[in-house]
Amino acid sequence: MSKIQKHWFKHDFYTCNDQKMQRLDFKFPIVGYGIFFKVIELLYQNNGKLEYDLDFIAFSINYDRDVINSVLNDFDLFAMQDGILYNRRVLLSIKEITEKSDKARASANRRYGN
Repeated sequence: MSKIQKHWFKHDFYTCNDQKMQRLDFKFPIVGYGIFFKVIELLYQNNGKLEYDLDFIAFSINYDRDVINSVLNDFDLFAMQDGILYNRRVLLSIKEITEKSDKARASANRRYGN
């Protein structure tokens, strides 16, 4: 279960202008972009980290395993450590969201005495 209870995340509207994303789009037009954001969604749903199980990820995304493998490994969009897939930006965003939520909760508790 995700630490965050939101059903959306910030999406930079200049993502398509990022050089890494442009290389991805050059190799896998439209499809690469879709795979990228589907994996980003999976990461948000799993507190920013996902076991690197290529078969499971391909099943979850319902697309070709080799293309997904390339998106995950060939464009420096994701990182892996000890078999765990993550994205630095997602981890930072989750940290910011949870810190804001914790501050708001503490403020409400102080205000209403809970």
